Amino acid sequence: MAISKTKRISLLSILILLILFFGVGSFLYFGSFSTGDRAGVVIKISQRGYLFKTWEGEMNLNDQGNTIEKFEFSVENDETKVIEQLKDAALTGERIRISYTERYRTFSWRGDTKYFITEVVGQKKTDSKDDTEDSNQENENQTEQEDKKQEPISTDTTVRDM
Repeated sequence: MAISKTKRISLLSILILLILFFGVGSFLYFGSFSTGDRAGVVIKISQRGYLFKTWEGEMNLNDQGNTIEKFEFSVENDETKVIEQLKDAALTGERIRISYTERYRTFSWRGDTKYFITEVVGQKKTDSKDDTEDSNQENENQTEQEDKKQEPISTDTTVRDM
């Protein structure tokens, strides 16, 4: 039994439309528009949403003056390490650098913004002077402990002392 020509064209058209629909959908879901880095202080990180709980946050990019330049971002739920690092940075007020991926479109179960955080790096300033002072203090502590381990000097009185 052969399929008529009109049915074959209809099935082929539906198949092409489905492939096109899934291709565009996967491009919008998985594709990224840009990647980059930003530095600042985390103001807020919270889990929000009525039906889908997503992690949303804000960062102050401006260090100087009273001007606040906000950068709003989202974090995917499977990025537990990044979420914990952002929570810690929000509590300490530490200036951090974040790496992000900008998506073409947002979906309600992923996040509210187009910017998704992929990595958090702290920007602690290390001062070589402090490091050398710490190592000198450790060396002094070690020599004091070694001196305490030595046998005590005898305090017997001799005939000459009498």
